[in-house]
Amino acid sequence: MKAKPEDIVRRYHAGSDQFRLILLCGPNVTRCQALVEELVKPLVQSAERVDLTIGDISDSAATLNDEANSASLFGDKRYLVLRLNSGEAVRATAAIENLLASKTAGDPVFVIAPGMGDKTALAKTIISARDALIATCYETTPEQATAAILTMAKVEGLLLRREMSQEIAALTSNDLVLARMEVEKIALYLDATPENPLAPEANILLLLGAENDEEDINLLIHATLNGDAARLAKEIAAARAQGISEIGLIRIMLRHLTKLAELRSKVDKGGNIDSIAGHPSVFFKEQKHFKRQLRIWSSANIARLIERVLQLEIKMKSSGQPDQVLLEEELLLIARKAASSR
Repeated sequence: MKAKPEDIVRRYHAGSDQFRLILLCGPNVTRCQALVEELVKPLVQSAERVDLTIGDISDSAATLNDEANSASLFGDKRYLVLRLNSGEAVRATAAIENLLASKTAGDPVFVIAPGMGDKTALAKTIISARDALIATCYETTPEQATAAILTMAKVEGLLLRREMSQEIAALTSNDLVLARMEVEKIALYLDATPENPLAPEANILLLLGAENDEEDINLLIHATLNGDAARLAKEIAAARAQGISEIGLIRIMLRHLTKLAELRSKVDKGGNIDSIAGHPSVFFKEQKHFKRQLRIWSSANIARLIERVLQLEIKMKSSGQPDQVLLEEELLLIARKAASSR
C-alpha cells in the first residue's frame, strides 16, 4: 500500500502486525534513513536488529525471506533493515517479491532504497500488497519544512513563531532530522515541556550557536573530502573542544554528498566542472570546495562514500565504541583516500 512520508510512521505503529515489509524510496536519502529510524523505535529495546545490504541477499531470491523467518540465537524478536544504494533496487526485486509471496510472515523488513522511483515494477508490487507499505521521500520544500518544524516545536513545548521556524528551515537546508535536533536543543535549553510551553527569544539561535555549529561542521567536511589532512586534524581538535554532534555531522555530510553526487552526474554527462560548481544554485562559499571535490571524487566513489557514512551511523549505534572515535577514524580514512586521488 502507498503512504505519504508524513503518515507512514503513524500507519505502521497503529497496526505493525499487519505489515511484513516497509520500503522508503525517492531522492531524499536522509529522510528515508530518518523515517526508518522512527519506524523501528518501538522495536529497538525489545528486538534484535539485523542489518543487510544487497550483497547479503543477491545469491538467491529466497535469502531475504529465509532471513526474515530465521530464529534469533537467543529466541528474541528480530527486525531486518535492508539498505540499498541507488540502482540496487532492481537487483533486490526478486528477493522482495519472494518475501511478499511467502505464506509465512516472518520478522518485519524495513528497506531503505534512495533513488528508487515509485513507478517501477517493484514499487507497483509493493503498492498492491496489503501487508506492505511504501513511501516516496522527495526533497523537502521550505514551506513543508517550516510547517513540520512548527509541529515539532509544539510537541517539545515550544511556542515558536513562524519566522523562527523559517530561520531553522533555512539554517538546516530543510533537513528535518537536523531541524528536529535544533528544536530539541532549544527546548532543552529553555526547559520547555508540553505541560510548560515557553516562547524562545528572537536571538536564541545565535545564543546557542546553531549557525556557527553548521559552519564549523562544513569546514570539517571540506577538509575531509578535499584530502587536506593537516586542516582536518585542526578541525577535529576544534570539534572536540566545541562538542559538535556526531550524528548531526553525519546528516550534514550525507546532505553534502548527495549534492556532490548530483553535480558529479552532470559532469559525467559532459558538463564543465567550473560552470557546474559555479552555478548560483551552489552557495558561493561552497563553490571552490565543490570544484575541488568534483575533480577528486568519481560518481562510483561518491556512492561508496554515502554507503560508508550510512554504515558508520549503524556502527555508532551498535558497536559500543565512543561515537567520536569512530567518526574521527572514518574521516581520516576518507581524507587519505581523497589525498591519494588528487
